[in-house]
Amino acid sequence: MNEEMADLQESTNELPDLRETVFVYLRHWRWFVFSAILCLLLGYVYVKLTTPLYKIETDLLIKDNKAGGGSQNDLLKDLDLFTSDKIIDNEIQILKSETIVEKVVKALHLETSYFSTTGVRKRQQYGNVPFEADLLKPSSSAAYEMTLTIRMLNANEAEINGRRVPVDIPVKTEAGLVRIIPKPISDGSTNEPLNVKFNDIDDVIQQYDDNLKVDAASKQATVLIITLEDAIPQRGIDFLNKLVEEYNRAALDDKNKVTSKTLSFIDDRLNKLVDQLGSSETNVEKYKSSKGIANISSQAQILLQGVGNNDIELNKVTIQLEVLQNLENYLQKDNDQPSALPSMLGIDDPTLLGLVQQLGETQQRRVALLQTVPETNPLVSSYTDQIKGLKQAIDASVQNLKRGLETTKQQLTAKNTNFESTIRSVPAQERGLLDVMRQQHLKDTLYMYLLQKREETAMELASGVADSRTIDQARSSRKPIKPVKPLIYMSFLLVGLIIPTSVIYVKDKLNFRIRRRQDIEAATDAPILAEISHSKEPETEGLIVSKKPRSMVAEQIRTLRTNLQFILPESDQKVILFTSSISGEGKSFISLNLGGSIAMSGKRVVILEFDLRKPKLHAGLNIANELGLSNYLIGKVSYEQILKKIEAQENYYMITSGPIPPNPAELIGNGKLDDLLKRLKKEFDYIILDAPPVGLVTDAQILGHYADVTLFIVRHNYTAKSLIKSIDALYRGKKFNKLNIIINSIDLQNVYGYGYGYGYGYGYGYGYGYYQEDEGKKRSVMSKWLK
Repeated sequence: MNEEMADLQESTNELPDLRETVFVYLRHWRWFVFSAILCLLLGYVYVKLTTPLYKIETDLLIKDNKAGGGSQNDLLKDLDLFTSDKIIDNEIQILKSETIVEKVVKALHLETSYFSTTGVRKRQQYGNVPFEADLLKPSSSAAYEMTLTIRMLNANEAEINGRRVPVDIPVKTEAGLVRIIPKPISDGSTNEPLNVKFNDIDDVIQQYDDNLKVDAASKQATVLIITLEDAIPQRGIDFLNKLVEEYNRAALDDKNKVTSKTLSFIDDRLNKLVDQLGSSETNVEKYKSSKGIANISSQAQILLQGVGNNDIELNKVTIQLEVLQNLENYLQKDNDQPSALPSMLGIDDPTLLGLVQQLGETQQRRVALLQTVPETNPLVSSYTDQIKGLKQAIDASVQNLKRGLETTKQQLTAKNTNFESTIRSVPAQERGLLDVMRQQHLKDTLYMYLLQKREETAMELASGVADSRTIDQARSSRKPIKPVKPLIYMSFLLVGLIIPTSVIYVKDKLNFRIRRRQDIEAATDAPILAEISHSKEPETEGLIVSKKPRSMVAEQIRTLRTNLQFILPESDQKVILFTSSISGEGKSFISLNLGGSIAMSGKRVVILEFDLRKPKLHAGLNIANELGLSNYLIGKVSYEQILKKIEAQENYYMITSGPIPPNPAELIGNGKLDDLLKRLKKEFDYIILDAPPVGLVTDAQILGHYADVTLFIVRHNYTAKSLIKSIDALYRGKKFNKLNIIINSIDLQNVYGYGYGYGYGYGYGYGYGYYQEDEGKKRSVMSKWLK
């Protein structure tokens, strides 16, 4: 039960803190409204001045040529030399490579920017401009910071920064050597000036490369979604379409490198065979003419056909061995360029052909990857390992194939030897004709064979297509995607709320003065007896409780008088000491008016002006100060001479300070004060001691021994928080009897309605004619609402 009561008490104590924290900010609601409106206006200006961006997108399908099935593909998959997900990653890198982007930028002339000269915001132009400006040679690096104003005058002249120049001819300008090329436009306006800015092509490439996004549609898909943000939709569409075009062209060029190399090899062999074939045919004609032989016998014809077929097969084997030797030489060299891969003409082994094709593709991807990442990248190392494994597999396959071809070559050579022995039995003249016809038949058959291969290779080269297909052409969003107006306005509104919140928070944290009741309660356990609001009347006005009895301050003084009865319940407890930490906290004002309030209740009250160094109570009451406490304490005057009646209030008397003495502390402690207080206690119901600040002199601590209760004055927004620690030390050390705190001069204009903790209802009715100062006030509906 005790724990529940403790939790309840703790939660109750926390509620005022939370409410106070909230209302600290709500007090300044006008600043929040002003800041929010201002920031929203700035957000509106920002939206209007910001160039809108559109989203351009195209979809590209990457064909997976390895998905076809078959023993060859199964064998390559078993070797784990290539996987599909690496294809997508590589193609993404290729699409974003600076090489491809540079080709697109140059093809579309994006290194030159054109801006209209009208309007507050510079609007970039694209496509429909009357001329094209090329910076042939920049004057310096500062050329890319300059802006030229160019206007077409007619078909033959243009104007650059007010200077007439011919078109299609390089001219020298501030930016460097510039050439103006006229272009036809759709609307026919050619005299509108444009601001032209030349950009460093490397910066343009980097800008588009950073802006370009290429993502796979999903982990399993081979569809790439290519997006770009651009202020001009048509420019973004042209860029993406050109990007895909350049990507396909580069892929096709890489794919046709081996085919082109094979075609070149065939053409070279054909060129040599043409001369040899012509020479062979000439030899046959000459031999027939010289020997008078029209034809050979049927037996010799059969023999010639058999020898020719054997020679053709032997020649094919020889070509295959030569191709394998070239491939073997390539493998032995440290060359990973796909363009150096030798031709595989005549090789029909599917395993070897598949491995060589795989090697070329892997090398191409490695070269493409090196354009965007360093060689130390793990992905590059993976390709290097794949290439090494492929070369080892190709070398083993080459050795096996070579052994088989060598055996075939030996068999064909032996067969040729048998044919030659048979040819020796043929008559001499016929045997000679057989020899020259054999050479002519061999060259002719080989020539036809190469012609066939040439046509096949040429058809393969002509029918080559890229391994990608555009699913959707580039298209732009209908509305701008940036700036996002709701997000911008929300952000500016949030900033508008954060700025005053931060200022109030920092100001509150940096404040070292007492602003809230909690500031006192957090620093000391000394009880707070009363809270007095700020009075607009100067302290020299004296008794506010008599002059304005219906004022708020007068009512609060009465509340203090009532609370005082609870801490001075005994009739013999009559002495009340007033002090403070520093001067100016209002102890004299409160002590004087508290005495007046007590006197109004029929009690006899006397107030002693013990601030012997800076007395000011008598001045507010227009009471003479020639004789007072200082005179009495040195024994110069009698009791009757220093006791003076306060005319403004019945039953209220005062003993002024008298002339300022050189030793106030010694006077107070010389023993005369005891006699004075004894007599005063007999004649008066209450004795009020208005002491000097305890933080400056020791007078108050000396007087504290005579006081039955000590009222310590703390002034709102004046007393430093650090001084509360001193009050707590006095309270804990019991240097003063029944020490209580009074919070003075609370500014209700700043805390009314929000100052929970500055009192418990004393402000009720303020502004509603309850107090005297509220009479005669007339408020408009708006002022009442604002209040």
